[in-house]
Amino acid sequence: MKFKNPVLKCIYTRRSVRNYIDKPVPKLVINELLNAAVMAPSAMNTQPWNFSIISDKMKIKWLNDRVMNMGRFSDRLVGAGLKLAKINSIFYNAPLLIIISGKSNYSYLKEDTNLAVENMFLAAKSLGLGSCWIGFGKPLNNDIEARKELGIPNDFEISAILIFGYPVKEIKEIPKRTPKIIKLIK
Repeated sequence: MKFKNPVLKCIYTRRSVRNYIDKPVPKLVINELLNAAVMAPSAMNTQPWNFSIISDKMKIKWLNDRVMNMGRFSDRLVGAGLKLAKINSIFYNAPLLIIISGKSNYSYLKEDTNLAVENMFLAAKSLGLGSCWIGFGKPLNNDIEARKELGIPNDFEISAILIFGYPVKEIKEIPKRTPKIIKLIK
C-alpha cells in the first residue's frame, strides 16, 4: 500500500515491536519522543504526565527481574495465554524504557496518558524505532523500592510502561481492520 501522507503512513504501519537490535536510542531521539508526548492534548491542558527514562541495561534488567519475581506473575501470563518459559524479559530486551506517571487523584490521567503514548508511538515509527506498551509491568506500581529508584512520588501512579528500540525487522504486513459501526445516525 502506498501512502502520500506521512502521518497516515505511520498510523497504518505502526505495530507493537517485541524484538530489538542491541543499539542504544540516542538522547536526541529520546528528546523527540518526549516532545511528541507533551504535544498531546490533555483535559484543560493539565499536562499531567511525568516521565522516568531508563536506558541502562542493568537497571532495565533489575526492573524486569522485580516484576518477574512478584507473586502471581505466572498466573497473569497463563491467563493471557502466554507461557512463562517463553518470556525471559517482559521488556523484550529493548534498549529504552519510558514510564509515565502522574498524580493518583487526577481524574483523567489514563485518558491523557493514552494520548501522549500514541503521539510517542507515532513519533517513534517516524524515527525508525519500534515500540510497545508493556501492561505486564503494572505491578511496579506496588513496588516501593522500584518506585523510589524511578523517582515516582508516593502520591503518583504509573499509568504507562513503554519500550522503544530499533526493530530486528520491519513488520510489513498491514492487517485488515474494519470499523464496527454500532449505529449510523444521519
